[in-house]
Amino acid sequence: MDSAFLWLRRQLRLQTALVTYVVLTQENGPTSEILARSIREADAVVGNSVYGSETIQQRYGVSATTIHSGINKQVFYPPAEGRGALRSQLTVLYAGSFQARKRPQLVIREAARWPSVQFRLAGRGELERECHGLVQDLGLRNVEFLGHVPQRELGEEMRQADVFLLPSVIEGHPQVLGQAAASGLPCIAMEVYRPDYVVNAVSGFLVRSEAELSEKLATLLTNTGLRQAMSTAAFEHSLKFDWDRVAELWAELFESVAARRRGLGKGDGH
Repeated sequence: MDSAFLWLRRQLRLQTALVTYVVLTQENGPTSEILARSIREADAVVGNSVYGSETIQQRYGVSATTIHSGINKQVFYPPAEGRGALRSQLTVLYAGSFQARKRPQLVIREAARWPSVQFRLAGRGELERECHGLVQDLGLRNVEFLGHVPQRELGEEMRQADVFLLPSVIEGHPQVLGQAAASGLPCIAMEVYRPDYVVNAVSGFLVRSEAELSEKLATLLTNTGLRQAMSTAAFEHSLKFDWDRVAELWAELFESVAARRRGLGKGDGH
Protein backbone atom coordinates (compact mmCIF):
# COMPACT_ATOMS: atom_id res chain seq x y z
CA MET A 1 0.00 0.00 0.00
CA ASP A 2 2.85 2.38 0.77
CA SER A 3 4.43 1.71 -2.62
CA ALA A 4 1.09 2.23 -4.37
CA PHE A 5 0.51 5.53 -2.59
CA LEU A 6 3.97 6.84 -3.45
CA TRP A 7 3.55 5.80 -7.10
CA LEU A 8 0.12 7.45 -7.40
CA ARG A 9 1.33 10.57 -5.61
CA ARG A 10 4.12 11.00 -8.12
CA GLN A 11 2.27 9.96 -11.27
CA LEU A 12 -0.91 11.94 -10.59
CA ARG A 13 0.96 14.83 -8.99
CA LEU A 14 -1.27 14.58 -5.94
CA GLN A 15 -1.06 17.44 -3.49
CA THR A 16 -1.44 15.07 -0.55
CA ALA A 17 1.19 15.95 2.05
CA LEU A 18 3.33 13.11 3.34
CA VAL A 19 4.79 13.06 6.84
CA THR A 20 7.04 10.10 7.62
CA TYR A 21 7.42 9.24 11.30
CA VAL A 22 10.41 6.99 11.98
CA VAL A 23 10.63 5.05 15.23
CA LEU A 24 13.33 2.56 14.20
CA THR A 25 15.64 2.64 11.18
CA GLN A 26 16.89 -0.51 9.46
CA GLU A 27 19.63 -0.78 6.90
CA ASN A 28 18.37 -4.14 5.70
CA GLY A 29 15.12 -6.05 5.71
CA PRO A 30 11.94 -6.24 3.62
CA THR A 31 10.77 -2.75 4.62
CA SER A 32 14.08 -0.91 4.24
CA GLU A 33 13.53 0.11 0.61
CA ILE A 34 10.02 1.47 1.16
CA LEU A 35 11.22 3.21 4.32
CA ALA A 36 13.98 4.92 2.34
CA ARG A 37 11.46 6.09 -0.29
CA SER A 38 9.04 7.28 2.38
CA ILE A 39 11.82 9.32 3.95
CA ARG A 40 13.23 10.81 0.75
CA GLU A 41 9.85 11.69 -0.77
CA ALA A 42 8.25 13.07 2.39
CA ASP A 43 7.29 16.69 2.94
CA ALA A 44 8.53 16.29 6.50
CA VAL A 45 10.42 13.55 8.31
CA VAL A 46 10.12 13.11 12.06
CA GLY A 47 12.16 10.94 14.39
CA ASN A 48 10.89 9.93 17.83
CA SER A 49 14.24 10.70 19.49
CA VAL A 50 17.18 13.03 18.92
CA TYR A 51 19.41 10.07 18.14
CA GLY A 52 16.84 8.70 15.70
CA SER A 53 16.66 12.02 13.87
CA GLU A 54 20.46 12.21 13.69
CA THR A 55 20.56 8.67 12.28
CA ILE A 56 18.06 9.63 9.56
CA GLN A 57 20.26 12.58 8.57
CA GLN A 58 23.40 10.45 8.47
CA ARG A 59 21.87 7.46 6.67
CA TYR A 60 19.54 9.14 4.19
CA GLY A 61 20.87 12.68 3.93
CA VAL A 62 17.47 14.07 4.94
CA SER A 63 16.91 16.54 7.75
CA ALA A 64 14.46 15.28 10.39
CA THR A 65 12.80 17.05 13.27
CA THR A 66 12.14 15.30 16.58
CA ILE A 67 8.78 14.75 18.24
CA HIS A 68 8.84 12.35 21.16
CA SER A 69 6.10 9.92 22.05
CA GLY A 70 3.99 11.57 24.73
CA ILE A 71 3.32 10.28 28.23
CA ASN A 72 -0.17 10.01 29.71
CA LYS A 73 0.18 11.86 33.03
CA GLN A 74 -3.23 10.61 34.17
CA VAL A 75 -1.85 7.07 34.25
CA PHE A 76 1.84 7.57 34.98
CA TYR A 77 2.58 9.81 37.96
CA PRO A 78 4.62 9.54 41.17
CA PRO A 79 3.24 7.98 44.37
CA ALA A 80 1.34 10.41 46.59
CA GLU A 81 3.66 9.71 49.52
CA GLY A 82 6.74 10.38 47.40
CA ARG A 83 9.80 8.17 47.02
CA GLY A 84 11.15 9.17 50.41
CA ALA A 85 8.79 6.82 52.25
CA LEU A 86 10.57 3.90 53.90
CA ARG A 87 9.80 0.50 52.38
CA SER A 88 10.23 -2.85 54.08
CA GLN A 89 11.56 -4.30 50.81
CA LEU A 90 12.95 -2.66 47.68
CA THR A 91 11.47 -3.58 44.29
CA VAL A 92 13.06 -3.65 40.84
CA LEU A 93 10.62 -3.59 37.92
CA TYR A 94 11.04 -4.76 34.32
CA ALA A 95 8.33 -4.14 31.71
CA GLY A 96 8.68 -5.31 28.11
CA SER A 97 8.26 -8.28 25.84
CA PHE A 98 10.15 -11.48 26.57
CA GLN A 99 12.34 -11.71 23.49
CA ALA A 100 16.05 -12.03 22.87
CA ARG A 101 16.80 -8.35 22.20
CA LYS A 102 15.14 -7.35 25.49
CA ARG A 103 17.33 -9.74 27.56
CA PRO A 104 14.91 -10.37 30.45
CA GLN A 105 17.25 -13.15 31.64
CA LEU A 106 19.62 -10.45 32.90
CA VAL A 107 16.92 -9.17 35.22
CA ILE A 108 16.58 -12.65 36.71
CA ARG A 109 20.34 -13.02 37.11
CA GLU A 110 20.41 -9.72 38.98
CA ALA A 111 17.66 -11.08 41.23
CA ALA A 112 20.00 -13.93 42.16
CA ARG A 113 22.53 -11.33 43.38
CA TRP A 114 19.92 -9.51 45.48
CA PRO A 115 17.81 -12.10 47.36
CA SER A 116 16.44 -9.43 49.72
CA VAL A 117 15.08 -7.33 46.81
CA GLN A 118 11.82 -8.12 44.99
CA PHE A 119 12.06 -8.37 41.17
CA ARG A 120 8.83 -8.06 39.18
CA LEU A 121 8.66 -8.70 35.43
CA ALA A 122 5.71 -7.52 33.34
CA GLY A 123 5.22 -8.83 29.82
CA ARG A 124 4.92 -11.94 27.72
CA GLY A 125 6.87 -13.49 24.84
CA GLU A 126 8.87 -16.33 23.39
CA LEU A 127 11.43 -16.42 26.24
CA GLU A 128 8.84 -16.57 28.99
CA ARG A 129 9.18 -20.31 29.57
CA GLU A 130 12.97 -20.06 29.56
CA CYS A 131 12.82 -17.28 32.15
CA HIS A 132 10.52 -19.30 34.38
CA GLY A 133 12.94 -22.20 34.08
CA LEU A 134 15.88 -19.99 35.01
CA VAL A 135 14.11 -18.87 38.17
CA GLN A 136 13.53 -22.50 39.13
CA ASP A 137 17.10 -23.53 38.32
CA LEU A 138 18.47 -20.72 40.50
CA GLY A 139 16.01 -21.48 43.28
CA LEU A 140 14.83 -17.87 43.47
CA ARG A 141 11.95 -16.77 45.65
CA ASN A 142 12.18 -13.04 44.96
CA VAL A 143 10.98 -13.04 41.33
CA GLU A 144 7.37 -12.60 40.26
CA PHE A 145 6.06 -12.79 36.69
CA LEU A 146 3.11 -10.47 36.13
CA GLY A 147 2.19 -11.45 32.56
CA HIS A 148 0.52 -8.85 30.37
CA VAL A 149 -0.19 -5.72 32.42
CA PRO A 150 -2.66 -3.06 31.17
CA GLN A 151 -1.45 0.53 31.19
CA ARG A 152 -3.24 1.62 34.37
CA GLU A 153 -1.96 -1.40 36.27
CA LEU A 154 1.55 -0.76 34.92
CA GLY A 155 1.36 2.77 36.29
CA GLU A 156 0.56 1.36 39.71
CA GLU A 157 3.41 -1.14 39.45
CA MET A 158 5.76 1.74 38.68
CA ARG A 159 4.54 3.68 41.71
CA GLN A 160 5.26 0.66 43.91
CA ALA A 161 8.74 0.03 42.49
CA ASP A 162 12.07 1.64 43.42
CA VAL A 163 14.16 1.05 40.27
CA PHE A 164 13.22 0.38 36.64
CA LEU A 165 15.59 -1.97 34.82
CA LEU A 166 15.58 -2.32 31.01
CA PRO A 167 18.57 -4.31 29.69
CA SER A 168 17.31 -4.31 26.07
CA VAL A 169 20.01 -3.73 23.42
CA ILE A 170 17.83 -2.99 20.37
CA GLU A 171 15.16 -0.30 20.60
CA GLY A 172 13.75 2.65 18.75
CA HIS A 173 12.87 4.92 21.66
CA PRO A 174 11.06 2.83 24.31
CA GLN A 175 8.10 4.75 25.70
CA VAL A 176 8.20 2.62 28.84
CA LEU A 177 11.26 4.61 29.97
CA GLY A 178 9.26 7.81 29.70
CA GLN A 179 6.40 6.23 31.62
CA ALA A 180 8.79 5.16 34.36
CA ALA A 181 10.29 8.64 34.53
CA ALA A 182 6.82 10.21 34.80
CA SER A 183 6.18 7.84 37.71
CA GLY A 184 9.28 9.21 39.43
CA LEU A 185 11.16 5.98 38.91
CA PRO A 186 14.96 6.01 38.38
CA CYS A 187 15.83 3.98 35.28
CA ILE A 188 18.78 1.88 34.19
CA ALA A 189 18.92 1.27 30.43
CA MET A 190 21.48 0.68 27.71
CA GLU A 191 23.25 3.68 26.22
CA VAL A 192 23.41 2.23 22.69
CA TYR A 193 20.07 3.71 21.51
CA ARG A 194 20.49 6.93 23.55
CA PRO A 195 17.01 7.32 25.03
CA ASP A 196 16.02 10.92 25.69
CA TYR A 197 13.75 9.85 28.54
CA VAL A 198 16.79 9.21 30.78
CA VAL A 199 19.40 11.81 31.68
CA ASN A 200 22.53 9.83 32.49
CA ALA A 201 23.74 10.15 36.08
CA VAL A 202 20.89 12.61 36.81
CA SER A 203 17.57 10.77 36.46
CA GLY A 204 19.05 7.30 36.04
CA PHE A 205 21.92 5.54 34.33
CA LEU A 206 22.67 4.70 30.69
CA VAL A 207 25.19 1.86 30.65
CA ARG A 208 27.39 0.22 28.02
CA SER A 209 27.84 -3.31 29.34
CA GLU A 210 26.30 -5.99 31.51
CA ALA A 211 28.96 -5.35 34.14
CA GLU A 212 28.11 -1.65 34.28
CA LEU A 213 24.40 -2.45 34.43
CA SER A 214 25.01 -4.65 37.46
CA GLU A 215 27.24 -1.99 39.05
CA LYS A 216 24.71 0.82 38.64
CA LEU A 217 21.89 -1.32 39.94
CA ALA A 218 23.95 -1.97 43.07
CA THR A 219 24.54 1.77 43.38
CA LEU A 220 20.84 2.59 43.30
CA LEU A 221 19.81 -0.25 45.60
CA THR A 222 22.32 0.73 48.26
CA ASN A 223 22.14 4.54 48.07
CA THR A 224 18.79 5.81 49.35
CA GLY A 225 19.67 9.47 48.89
CA LEU A 226 20.69 8.99 45.27
CA ARG A 227 17.53 7.01 44.55
CA GLN A 228 15.39 9.80 45.93
CA ALA A 229 17.30 12.52 44.07
CA MET A 230 17.05 10.64 40.78
CA SER A 231 13.36 10.03 41.38
CA THR A 232 12.74 13.77 41.64
CA ALA A 233 14.91 14.49 38.60
CA ALA A 234 13.15 11.79 36.56
CA PHE A 235 9.72 13.27 37.17
CA GLU A 236 10.87 16.81 36.42
CA HIS A 237 12.52 15.67 33.19
CA SER A 238 9.37 13.79 32.13
CA LEU A 239 7.37 17.03 32.03
CA LYS A 240 8.98 17.70 28.63
CA PHE A 241 7.05 14.77 27.18
CA ASP A 242 3.51 15.67 28.22
CA TRP A 243 0.95 14.61 25.57
CA ASP A 244 -0.60 18.09 25.42
CA ARG A 245 2.68 19.61 24.25
CA VAL A 246 3.34 16.70 21.88
CA ALA A 247 -0.09 17.15 20.30
CA GLU A 248 0.64 20.85 19.75
CA LEU A 249 3.88 19.99 17.95
CA TRP A 250 2.10 17.55 15.63
CA ALA A 251 -0.65 20.07 14.87
CA GLU A 252 1.92 22.74 14.00
CA LEU A 253 3.79 20.30 11.74
CA PHE A 254 0.66 19.14 9.87
CA GLU A 255 -0.47 22.72 9.29
CA SER A 256 2.97 23.66 7.99
CA VAL A 257 3.31 20.80 5.48
CA ALA A 258 -0.28 21.19 4.29
CA ALA A 259 0.32 24.89 3.65
CA ARG A 260 3.51 24.13 1.72
CA ARG A 261 1.69 21.56 -0.41
CA ARG A 262 -1.07 24.02 -1.23
CA GLY A 263 1.58 26.52 -2.28
CA LEU A 264 3.23 23.99 -4.57
CA GLY A 265 -0.10 23.16 -6.15
CA LYS A 266 -0.83 26.77 -6.98
CA GLY A 267 2.63 27.19 -8.44
CA ASP A 268 2.13 24.19 -10.74
CA GLY A 269 -1.30 25.29 -11.87
CA HIS A 270 -3.03 22.47 -9.93
